[in-house]
Amino acid sequence: MGRPRKKENQDLPQNLLCRRRKRKNGTFIDYFFYVTSDKKEKSLGTDRYSAILEAAKLNYQWVKIPENVFFIDVAKRYQELVLPSKANNTIKANQRAIKLLCQFFGDPPAPLDKIEPRHIKQYLEWRKKTPAAANIDISVFNTIWNYARECGYTNKTSPSQGIKKYSIKFRDVYAEDFVLEKIYQCANQLMKDIIDTAYLLGQRPVDLCNIHKSHIHNNILHITQQKTGKKVRFEIVGKFKEIVERRLTNSDWLFLNHYNRKLTAATLSNYFKELRKKAMKQFPELANEIAKIQIRDMRAKAATDISLFANSEQAQKNLGHTSQKMTQHYIRKEKVLKPTDELL
Repeated sequence: MGRPRKKENQDLPQNLLCRRRKRKNGTFIDYFFYVTSDKKEKSLGTDRYSAILEAAKLNYQWVKIPENVFFIDVAKRYQELVLPSKANNTIKANQRAIKLLCQFFGDPPAPLDKIEPRHIKQYLEWRKKTPAAANIDISVFNTIWNYARECGYTNKTSPSQGIKKYSIKFRDVYAEDFVLEKIYQCANQLMKDIIDTAYLLGQRPVDLCNIHKSHIHNNILHITQQKTGKKVRFEIVGKFKEIVERRLTNSDWLFLNHYNRKLTAATLSNYFKELRKKAMKQFPELANEIAKIQIRDMRAKAATDISLFANSEQAQKNLGHTSQKMTQHYIRKEKVLKPTDELL
């Protein structure tokens, strides 16, 4: 038997909660929250009757399946009830995809059971100018469709199943030492430390920006990757130890922006672009090579070098990948092979 409801929640519809808070002037105010299927809470304001009505509507949607369920309705429900539980970057990417999917399948509104594989192919053709983004859109469509099946809106498998997406060429830029050296020469101490840390740890830019003093215990840095939730640990030794000791002297964040606030991945990208322009101007003979380098390429350089001098299994561990297949996308060079006569 479940735990009995509090007194203020006993006469409320299922999934609706009331939390009573005391104000500074001594009066009380009630806040209402709807608990979604993934245990997240959606605020329904402070008006009791409006909250009860909205909760009743949400509960009704679960038990009453309309005859014609439109894709845009399911997409909206997914966006409101499921998407908020995702990581920030996932939310932004999904919102962009949902906006375009609703534009295509919402004019006129397309019933779920009327969407066929040919419509998915038409969508890909509609988005052919941005093939990589189009592939992501179809993945989001498939996720929404599976959510619709869970809710009982359809019994059909996703029409995106078996549809060939665009072939995407993975990024293959490797930051050669002689090119990186020129960029490094033009960098201030902040950017030098970021470039070094990106290479030494092989982590994504956003995870570098999130390194905080509280993540260090017993001389070990604990990182929980924002994209996947994967946990990796690094011993603080050598050059990385020098960086940590230098940068955590007057701040709790490892890297700060020019205003002494926490550095963000977007700001870091802008800083690196400016650094790259400076290097291209100072070393015009290498401008084409310098222009290709991005801060994220340090992750691939780390994976490649670990693979060359150790093995790909170690590279997989350092990058925090769950499969060798994913790590292979980051390995931009293979080991030098010997001629046949040297092997015999």
